[in-house]
Amino acid sequence: MAESHSQLVRFSAGPLVNPEIGKPRRPMEGDTVFRSMTGFEGNGGRASSGIWESTAGKFRADTTGYIEFGYILEGECRVVDPDGTVHALRAGDPFVMPEGYKGHWEVDAFVKKVWFVSLTN
Repeated sequence: MAESHSQLVRFSAGPLVNPEIGKPRRPMEGDTVFRSMTGFEGNGGRASSGIWESTAGKFRADTTGYIEFGYILEGECRVVDPDGTVHALRAGDPFVMPEGYKGHWEVDAFVKKVWFVSLTN
């Protein structure tokens, strides 16, 4: 995954090859497992994009220091704002978590997204 500013960068949204396996840093319920793969890094490491999958569970989000654009590829979930507003997301739904967003995710079975992150500080 070399940084290049003169060519289009493509990466597969299909089955993840050698994904990183992880767990939520701020779990709330369940035994959630994340699988992720970075497909692009640029701007001196200040921007990146890839694919992320999550099994069932409930976990907190905290985008302190970055902005995230996401697009749901498969599955369904809910993202709940700190004030309790529920955003039901399913395949085909784009979203943005602004810098400092502190809501939480609720995944009933499985969700997969493509993401793009830009560091803000």
